[in-house]
Amino acid sequence: MTPWEKCRPLIQAALATSPGLESIEDVERLVDEGKYLVFFGKQSCAVAEIAQFAQHKAFIIQHGGGDLTELLDILEPKMCEFARSEGCTMMMGMGRKGWERVTEKRGYRFGYLTMYKDLLH
Repeated sequence: MTPWEKCRPLIQAALATSPGLESIEDVERLVDEGKYLVFFGKQSCAVAEIAQFAQHKAFIIQHGGGDLTELLDILEPKMCEFARSEGCTMMMGMGRKGWERVTEKRGYRFGYLTMYKDLLH
């Protein structure tokens, strides 16, 4: 089993709790195109991208899944190191409100809240 084959169901589970902005096929395409990066742990993985804003180059964690301790204690420091090596000045992530509790002790803070409204129904 490849690392992605192990990671895919973890990202699918994360997508199931998201507002539906992407499908797993979208994520795979963006990884193939080089827009998204994948970081693999033994029991977890994260999908991220680098975005250039006017004032900051940001490393944005788009999706993560698997073992929470591994995500936070092993993958997150590796992603921070990688982001710094790429000239990023900020780490960002999107997710449910519950992430605030587990990330604040690692230096993260909620900068703003994302709201969405379905206009299709």
